[in-house]
Amino acid sequence: MIQRARTGDTAGLINAELDALSRNCSVEYDIATDYFSTSGSARQFGPDTCESWREYDIRPEAIELLREDGLCTDGAGAPAESSWPEGGLGWNEARDLAGTSQRVCGPLASVRGTDDGVFVNIGRDYPSPDRFTFVIWGDWWLDPLPSDAVICAVGEIYLYGGVAQVELGSPGELEIWQ
Repeated sequence: MIQRARTGDTAGLINAELDALSRNCSVEYDIATDYFSTSGSARQFGPDTCESWREYDIRPEAIELLREDGLCTDGAGAPAESSWPEGGLGWNEARDLAGTSQRVCGPLASVRGTDDGVFVNIGRDYPSPDRFTFVIWGDWWLDPLPSDAVICAVGEIYLYGGVAQVELGSPGELEIWQ
């Protein structure tokens, strides 16, 4: 079933097969559901480290399938060739480079405004501790951003409550790519 899904040959049978697995093969069912739920997230937000999936109790067999599909990586550092605009550092790699100034990029997850400022979450949405946030303090607002936008900006990465972020002086420092 997973092999067929990997090639796009589902023909509407996956739900029936998952249903049968849940009744007859609980271990295989758990592996399949871990794989499908995690692969969807990785395709939407980009690969994460394989080790990070272990923190979410993803079964090792599912992580191996994700590794085979290139949906998780074993290295904690930046990939040799960036897939982000103009070679930006991936949002999910920024935590490892806290204390350095970098150009960080990632898919838009949300924009939240408060009385204190604007928070642009990339990669994962608030309140996920694995998100990356661009913080713009002050009385700013942003025009609506396309939901499929990739956002980049340059600044010093720091950790706040375990969340990697960069403070910006104004919304004009954000690069918006489609």
